Amino acid sequence: MDKRAIEFDTRFCLECGKELKGRLGKKYCDPACKSAYHNRHKNFGEITIQETNRIIRHNRSILKTLCPQGKATVRKQVLDQMGFDYRYFSSIFKSEKGVYYLSYDYGFSPIWDGNNIQKALIIQKQSYMDTLSLDIWKINKAS
Repeated sequence: MDKRAIEFDTRFCLECGKELKGRLGKKYCDPACKSAYHNRHKNFGEITIQETNRIIRHNRSILKTLCPQGKATVRKQVLDQMGFDYRYFSSIFKSEKGVYYLSYDYGFSPIWDGNNIQKALIIQKQSYMDTLSLDIWKINKAS
């Protein structure tokens, strides 16, 4: 038998089932099939993390759009219309002026103006905010 005429088993894409051509260890016919396969086989915890991160990134994008100069005030209604999800944020910063809910490097603090209109004071995170710590155990301690 000629050593050059070694026959290989036919291999198929794990996602779509098409016959594979190319290197021996290949499992998918293209990057789209590889992504689809891995997305279908993610565990629930990974899917939850991915979805939460997507929402926080979307919130950040909204805050960044509304705050091009580092600080801005907008009506809550504007955030609502843009699809802001108030349940998700990456960290909290508490100052003497209020509590800021951060989506990575942008955050907002809920405020009410003199006419009792709900607004959001939007800020871009500053480096000094990383040095201050929030003691959640002290804040939540029952009196």
